[in-house]
Amino acid sequence: MTDFSRLSASWVEWSNRAQLTNPGVTTNCDDCEIAFTSDDYSVHLRHDDIWWIVDTVDDRGQRHSDTAKLSTFDLAEKYLVWSWASIARGVLGARRLGPDLYARGFSPDVEVIPVSEGISELQSQSGNAILMEPYATIFSHLMSKSIDEIEDLSTADLK
Repeated sequence: MTDFSRLSASWVEWSNRAQLTNPGVTTNCDDCEIAFTSDDYSVHLRHDDIWWIVDTVDDRGQRHSDTAKLSTFDLAEKYLVWSWASIARGVLGARRLGPDLYARGFSPDVEVIPVSEGISELQSQSGNAILMEPYATIFSHLMSKSIDEIEDLSTADLK
């Protein structure tokens, strides 16, 4: 059984920093392993035989399926923490970290396989991910980092 405690704590931290309304976490979800919810934005994390799959729900309740596919829970955790931190940093008016990583292009440590227009599969020593742009380029630099490194990078200049 997957331990969601660290990811759940991260959701609580970043959703509060992002000032989301009524944040919560539940494993009592009919179509996913765990749901990270709020009135403004939610994430459903599903798992099939191959992928951890991220679905998002916007503030109008519209669900966007398969926004990210990651081959390991570790990569899913890194991706979600980075995504949540990026949203919160924007709300807080902190410097956005993604544009600097995007400007570098894809990491040389990652093999990039185009899947379709604007969607790439990233293959690395850490596992694989299928993401849309610009997230694929940005995440290619984060795949080899530890979750602690991602959290440190995300909080370094926050009070």
